Amino acid sequence: MSFSLRNRWAALPYVALAVALSASGCSSGDGGSPAPVDRSVLGQENKATGAPIKLGFVTTGPRAPVHTEELEVAKATVAYVNTHLGGINGRPIELITCEDEIQVSLARNCANKFVQSDAVAVVTGDYGNSDTIATITSPSAMPYFALAGGGQAMVLPNTYVMGNPLNGLIGVPAAYAKQNGYKKIAVLTVDSPVAVEPLTKLGPLAFGNAGAQADVVAIPLGTADMTPQIQAALEKKPDMFHLLGDVSFCAAAIKAMRTLNATQPVMTVNQCVGDSEIASQIPGGYQDLLVVANSVVDPASKETKLFEAVVDGSGAKMPDTAAAPYMAILGLRSALDGMAGEITRATVAARLGSMAEPEPLPLTPASTFQCGTKPISFGPNICSGNALLGKAEEDGSVVDVKTIDTTAVFATPGR
Repeated sequence: MSFSLRNRWAALPYVALAVALSASGCSSGDGGSPAPVDRSVLGQENKATGAPIKLGFVTTGPRAPVHTEELEVAKATVAYVNTHLGGINGRPIELITCEDEIQVSLARNCANKFVQSDAVAVVTGDYGNSDTIATITSPSAMPYFALAGGGQAMVLPNTYVMGNPLNGLIGVPAAYAKQNGYKKIAVLTVDSPVAVEPLTKLGPLAFGNAGAQADVVAIPLGTADMTPQIQAALEKKPDMFHLLGDVSFCAAAIKAMRTLNATQPVMTVNQCVGDSEIASQIPGGYQDLLVVANSVVDPASKETKLFEAVVDGSGAKMPDTAAAPYMAILGLRSALDGMAGEITRATVAARLGSMAEPEPLPLTPASTFQCGTKPISFGPNICSGNALLGKAEEDGSVVDVKTIDTTAVFATPGR
């Protein structure tokens, strides 16, 4: 099975780096005519009735520098839940929506709007202002449930993060190094404090637990020829490279590695991988590049066929690039469905804070989440210790995607 990648990195601000690294996934499609959608996979109708359960939902909106189409996907997902899954405990979900245009001030306005509403929780997908929302919802005892979160979202009370936002930065490369016995990893990253600081502060913990050491090489964004930096890194004899940047950054790094005949394995996040046109400009393309992602959209899988049926007719032109709210809303629904008693902010927080059983992570093969288990000790709100790792083909499509457990590399002393 293969997966082609779409890129949204360039339009996102680097302040959202950790979220962008974790929340975007591998997506399907090569620009050809889409196959007919099989709506029979939605199953029989099981309509929710009664008073709605209201959830706040915030996204960038169409006036932002990049329109993610998350709102369209979120509305389609809620319609599916209400029409085919019986809502939550038989009651329909109703979204209270807000758009922040990737502005912190507007994100604060959205958070205050939700706190003052009768919504029982806030849910977000691939969202760059998670910390802004959490710093307002947390002290107001309002649950905030995110597919991925920033720094504060990982530790503030009443906040729940389905995936580990540090996996793409350090978790997966450290776990992979441990699996393979690698001792030296060269991490090439954009020269930005948002990227460099987590690597220098938490990198020694993760790579140290893996029995390895990381050499962080910060390179200014826009550097066209990285041959000097790659040559300097090679002189330290690394066992592996890890790349963190946008498509042009990573293309320049890979070109320099090929020019210098570097033979080490190269890992990156999916935002680094461009389309087939970009691949054609790189000697050998993206062949054998290791790619980290937290979701995959595989045209052959049952999960993807369901996703396609859910978003069919939503108005989203590229729904696979906005799968995050689908994952988050279905995840929150599965976590809450079946809870006894009234559904209030307090009972939702109690339910999420002590999930009795793991629930599947939608569009994430063989992965689950279970909030309250604290798989990452210094990020108590993180609900999963899993990530996905695949291997790219020459054109950037990704094959052989497998789950990798990163829990052990984030263990703190005494744990």
